[in-house]
Parts: sequence; C-alpha cells; structure tokens
Amino acid sequence: MHAIGYPLLKAALALTQRRRYRHLLAAAAAPDAAQQALLLALLAENANTDFGKRHGFGHISSVAEYRKAVPVATYEDLRDGIERQERSGEPCLTQQRPIYYSRTSGTIAAPKNIPVTAAGLAAIRAQRRLAAYALSKVPRVLAGSVFAITGQAVEGKMPGGTPYGSMSGLLYRHQPRLLQSRHVLPAELSAIDDYEAQYLAMAIYGLADPAVTCVGTANASTLLRLLAVVNKHAETILRAVADGRLPTDCHLPSGTLVPPSANPRRATALRRKLDSEGALTYADIWPNLAGVVTWKGGSCGVAIGNLQPTLPKPCAVFELGYIASEVHATVNVEPRRDVCVPAVADTFFEFAERDAWEAGGAEALTLGELETGRDYYVLVTTRDGLYRYDMNDMIRVTGRIGATPTLQFVQKGKGVTSITGEKLYEGQVLDAVAAALAEGHWRTPFYIVLADRRQAVYTLYLEDLEAKQETDGLAGALDRQLQKANIEYASKRASGRLAPLRVCRLPAGAGDRYRAQRVDAGQRDAQFKYLQLQYADECTFDFAALAAAG
Repeated sequence: MHAIGYPLLKAALALTQRRRYRHLLAAAAAPDAAQQALLLALLAENANTDFGKRHGFGHISSVAEYRKAVPVATYEDLRDGIERQERSGEPCLTQQRPIYYSRTSGTIAAPKNIPVTAAGLAAIRAQRRLAAYALSKVPRVLAGSVFAITGQAVEGKMPGGTPYGSMSGLLYRHQPRLLQSRHVLPAELSAIDDYEAQYLAMAIYGLADPAVTCVGTANASTLLRLLAVVNKHAETILRAVADGRLPTDCHLPSGTLVPPSANPRRATALRRKLDSEGALTYADIWPNLAGVVTWKGGSCGVAIGNLQPTLPKPCAVFELGYIASEVHATVNVEPRRDVCVPAVADTFFEFAERDAWEAGGAEALTLGELETGRDYYVLVTTRDGLYRYDMNDMIRVTGRIGATPTLQFVQKGKGVTSITGEKLYEGQVLDAVAAALAEGHWRTPFYIVLADRRQAVYTLYLEDLEAKQETDGLAGALDRQLQKANIEYASKRASGRLAPLRVCRLPAGAGDRYRAQRVDAGQRDAQFKYLQLQYADECTFDFAALAAAG
C-alpha cells in the first residue's frame, strides 16, 4: 500500500504546500517588515477587547509604541483574563473566542491553560503541513508507515465547556487524510490512563508493522522507555502480534481499540532475533526506519545519545523545532541540516540578550537585530491572546535564511544555578557531563546535577554505571570540564568557596521512578522533560535518599 501511496503523498504535499513554503522563504528576506505587519494586524483585530482597550491597541502604529504600551507578561499576569473569557465568552484577550485550551504544567500548582482560537489552530496546522512537505523531500522518510506518539487530544472540559488537552493529540486527529492513513497508532491509545498499559499497546501496534520508516515524538526518552517495555514484556507483545489480539489481562480498555491484524510470521521473526541477541533494538523492529523527528535541544540530547545505538545505521534524527504549548515558533524547512525558521507571519517575536536580561536591563530586539551564535531570551505575541509573553526559554541563533535568523532551543531560563556567584548554565553542564562520560568511557541512561546551596557543592546523580565503575575519576573529569566551561566556577573552586564536585550512583530504574513521580504530579508522559541542573532544595524528588538506599 505504501509503495503506491508514497508518490501520491509527495505529489499532494507539493501541490498544496509548495507555494506556502516559498512564501515563508520570501518573507524571510525582510523579517522585520513582515513582523510589524503581523503585529499591527493582531492589534487592530483585538483593539476592542478588554486588554486591547486597556493598553490602547487602537492607537498603536509601531513596534516601539507597542513596547511602551504593553508590559512583559507571564501566564499568571494573564490568567484572570484567560479564565474569565472562557467562562463568560467576553472578549477579554481576543475578539475570537478560543475553541480549545492546550493544558500544560505551570509554575504554581494550578495548570496553565493556553487559549487556542480558530485562527491560531489553522496557523499551527498549516505549519505542521509545511514541516511534512519539507520532510517529504528527504528520501525514504515518509515512504512507509509513521509511528507518531502524541498526547490526548481532549482530557476534559473547562468550566465554560471548552475542551482542553494536548495540542499534539489535537493535531494528530486533524492530519490530512493521506498522512492519517499512514499512522500506526490509533488516536484512542492516548486516552489510556494507565501508562504501562498505554506503552504495552503502543509496542504491540509498533511491532506488528515492519514498514515503519518515520518515528515522531516530542522527546526521545519516550522511545527509550518504549524499547524497555518491549524487552520487558516481549513474550506478551509477540503473542499479541501473532494472534492479532490485545491482551485482556493488561488493563487495556475493551471495545475501544481495533487490534492490528494477526501476523504470526512477523512474531516468529522477531522472536528469533530476541533469542539470538538477547534483546530487541529498533534496528531489529524497523530495519527500514529512515528518520526520527524529535526535540534535540536542551536535556533531550542525552536521550538521543542513548537512542542512536538502537537505530538502524542509515536512520537520521531530525529536529522537531522550537515548539511549546504556548507557541509553535519555528518550522524545520531543511530537515537534513535542521534549519528552523521562525513563523514570521504567525507569531510576533521579541528577544533579549541573555546576560542583559538576567541583569535586569535588557533591550528588546527584533528578529532582524539578532546576531548569529548569540543566545537570547524569547517573548512572543500570538494570535491567541498572549501579549509580550515571557517564555523563559533561551534560544541560539544558528545561521540565517535571507535576513531571518534560524533558531535552536538551548535551555529553559530556569536552568541556571549560582551558589556563590558562578552562574552555571544547564547547557554548560550538558556539555561537560557528555565530555566527562566520554573521557572515561562511562555510559548511563539517566543523570541529574543538583546544586546544594547549604553545603556549597554540586552533586552528579547518575543511574546504574556499567560494570559498577568507580566514580572518583568521573567526579574529577566533570569538575575539570566545568572549570573549563565556566571561569567563575573555576574561580570559586580554586578559592574553596565551592566544595569538590561529588558523584553518587543511583540504582537501576531511578530515572523511571523520577519520571513516574513527575507524571503523577501532572506532567504529560509523552512530553516528559526535566531540567538536568536544579537546586537541591527545589527538586521534588529525593535523589540523595535513593542513592543512600542503593
């Protein structure tokens, strides 16, 4: 089926997306002009909202006037307007009433419900189709089935009746028909509350289809967990693949899922692989897998490093793009080079140079004012009622298309610690840990670095070192790498203001236990991510006790 459908899919994407693709690249020639036109259109559209009247949208005629009239905002600054508009239908933030809310965890106990208007949803859908068109240019990636892991589209309803859930799940349900026909996983899977049962079901559908050429997920750690489930429950999964039945004893909802067709030959072939090699890899499961589309920035690089040895040799890992619940900020227009261009016609962007922002005196910059190789914090104004919204995200300018900078997510702004003024960044820690592990040929599936302000010490907690290797050498190697990366860290270590870095071994499964705790606290499993540099007194999981228990 896919051999016939692939040329048709490519032709359909080219027919519908080629002009839009060229329009995006044309707008990249003059990003600031495109951005100002977008901003003024958004302000005119929402001038009669409560927020628009309060901030004089009707009288703003430039970016500079907008900055003077509207302060930088967090979600908590906008929460009242968001909730009031949903309950009453009054135009508090946008003239259009939101049709959906993308729910995500907040900085306080209450979740953030990000409004999505019809216009906003249409823009996001158009961006995802553009991304699919760009991906279709890479040979073989969309030639077969697509194994895409998403969240649940509708998790419930707001007090006013508007649905909320995971935007990835909503987009999954609204894929073009030609793309939907290639998806392996039924959308209903995301509604399974029991995560173990959900992963088991995903494994059964995945192993039943040898024609997968593309995998998509927000975080590569999800694929590592899925592979662990495959090998832990291999007999159950292979029996289900052979029989074409979902197991009745695994708490799967009955009657809601149509099982994959029985395939005893497929099950037998995988069982032989398992018997001969002791464990299955993705190279065994999907030998024609050509691409994995996922986040590559921040802490995701660790999971990708652990995932890559399990993939077929020709398989590439492509950047999903700078995408968050609040904004779909970039489109990867050249996946083979991970060229991610800001969606200049959909979101108004402002930036602040990293050091100046953290010092409290940053001047807002436009896209055209950014410099290649520099790091910036991001503010966004969206079609959906977020005005000068502080993403607390740090991005890096990686290059340019036309006059428009290409962007890469670096880390959350919170990923910074300072015990005695060293200002250690999560990005520095990620690079230093990777270098230290490589230096000693260590491997680990999970680690986290905690800054203990009380004892003035950094501790690397890492799971199940292979062959129970000694950690003294690793501590020294990591300390040297951090001193090389951060002169203030080196100064504080030399002066004794920072104690020598410590390494503590965690038992096998520690990373999964931490993940489970965060999921229980409300974080979505499919979008699981964590700061790999945190303050010890702010971390909600007791790694020290787990390490001591051994």
